Amino acid sequence: MKNPGNETIAAIATGAGGGIGIVRISGPEALSIAARIFRGRGGRPLGAFPPFLLALGTAIDPDTSEPIDEALAVHMPEGHSYTGESTVEIQGHGGRVVLEAVLQATLRAGARCAGPGEFTKRAFLSGRLDLTQAEAVAELICAEDEEARRAALRQLHGAVASEINRLREQLLDFVVRVEAALDFEDGEIPDDLPSPSQIQPLADALRQLAAQASVAAGGHRGFCVAFAGRANSGKSSIFNYLLDFDRSLVDPFPGTTRDYIEERSVLGGASITLIDTAGIRATDDFVEAQGVRRSIQRIAEARIVILVLDGSEPNHPDDSKLFDLVSNCTPMVISSKSDLPLRLDHEVFRSRMAAPHIFTLSVVTGEGFPDFIAALTARCRDAGKVSVPAVASPNIRHGKALEMAARHLDTAAEQARSGEGFLDRMALELQAALAALGEITGQTATEEILERIFSRFCVGK
Repeated sequence: MKNPGNETIAAIATGAGGGIGIVRISGPEALSIAARIFRGRGGRPLGAFPPFLLALGTAIDPDTSEPIDEALAVHMPEGHSYTGESTVEIQGHGGRVVLEAVLQATLRAGARCAGPGEFTKRAFLSGRLDLTQAEAVAELICAEDEEARRAALRQLHGAVASEINRLREQLLDFVVRVEAALDFEDGEIPDDLPSPSQIQPLADALRQLAAQASVAAGGHRGFCVAFAGRANSGKSSIFNYLLDFDRSLVDPFPGTTRDYIEERSVLGGASITLIDTAGIRATDDFVEAQGVRRSIQRIAEARIVILVLDGSEPNHPDDSKLFDLVSNCTPMVISSKSDLPLRLDHEVFRSRMAAPHIFTLSVVTGEGFPDFIAALTARCRDAGKVSVPAVASPNIRHGKALEMAARHLDTAAEQARSGEGFLDRMALELQAALAALGEITGQTATEEILERIFSRFCVGK
C-alpha cells in the first residue's frame, strides 16, 4: 500500500444547487477537525456517536461558535471509507454559499483544501481502488448514456482489472521462467522456456483488448444522427421537437438553415448527436451553397441518416438527388407535416429504397413521435451492442499500454527465435511488457501518469 499522505483534506463533494450538499473531510485529523465545527444535539461531539450513524446537529464557525447551518454528520473510520482514511461527511443545505461557509470552517479548523480528484487518488494510494477503478469513477460521473454508464460501472467493479490481471499472470509466468533460466550456472537452457508459439497468442490477446478500447470510446461518444432532406421539408422543426427547445431557426421560406447545426441529446437512454443540415438544393447563394456542401459531408459521415420528406407536397424531381445521397446507408424515412393533407406518394420511395418503413410525423400534433423515437433509440442501442464489448471496456490510455505491451512481446518472440544469447534480451522485453500492463492497474504507474489522470477529476471527488 502506498502512503496517501498525512494531511487532512476537505472539499465540497456535491454539485451546486441541490437540496442537500456534502462537505467531505478525509485524513488522520478528520474526526478532531469535525469536533471543532460540528455539534450534535445536546452539544455532543461527533466522536460521541457510533461510526456510520448520521448525527443531527449544527455546523458552526470554529472561531466564534456561530451557527452556519443545521446539518447531519457521519464518521467513517480508517479502513472503512471511500478513501480508506478516517473520513467525515457533513450534510447540509445545498446552496453554494452555505456549503462554502462549512468548507471554510473546516479549513480554519485545520484541514487543507483538496485538489482535483484527491479523494479518489487517496483511495488508490490506500489500496481501496486500483487505477482502472479510480478512472472509472470519473467516467461514471461523465457518462452521457446508459451504455457508457454500464461500461464505467463494470470497470469500477473490476472488469478491466480482472482481464488485465488474467493476461498479466500469463506474462508473469513467462518472466519467471526466463529469469530462472538466467540463473542456471552451467549455461544450459531449460526445456520449459516460453516459446514463440506461446508468446504470440498473448500478444494477440493484448491487441484484441486494445482494439476494444477504441471501439468503446467511439460508442460512448454517442451516435451522429443526421437529418437529410430538401429545403423546407421540416427537418429543423423535427430537430427542435426532439431536443425539446428551439435550437434551429424555423421559417416558412426555404433556405433558413444555411449550415449544419449539431446538438447532443439523450433519447431513451441513448446518447446521440443530432445534426440539422441545410436543405439539399441547387442555389446561387455562395454561403448557402457552402452550407449545402458541408451538410452533405456530415450526412456521409453520420452513423444514422434520417431522410425527411414533406408529406404535404407532391413528389419533386430533386428527390432523386436525395436517393443518391443516402444510397450507401439504410436511412430512417419521415413523412412530415401529417397535420396537413397528404400529397406525397409514399410508394415511390418504397420502390426506390427497398420498401422502407415511413414514419408519419407532425410537430404540431405530436403524431408519430413516440413510435419514431422508440425506433431511433432501438437502432442506436443495437449499433451499440455490436460495437461496445460486454465485459471489459478499456479506455484509450489502457489501449495504448496494451499495444505497447504487445509490441514488447512481439520482440520477445523474435528473440526466442534468434538462437544463442537471446535470454537477456528476451527477459528485458518481457519485463517491459509487464511494466506496460502495470501502468494500467497502477502497479508501475509513475507520478506523472497519476497526476495526469487525477488532474482531470473535479475537486471533491
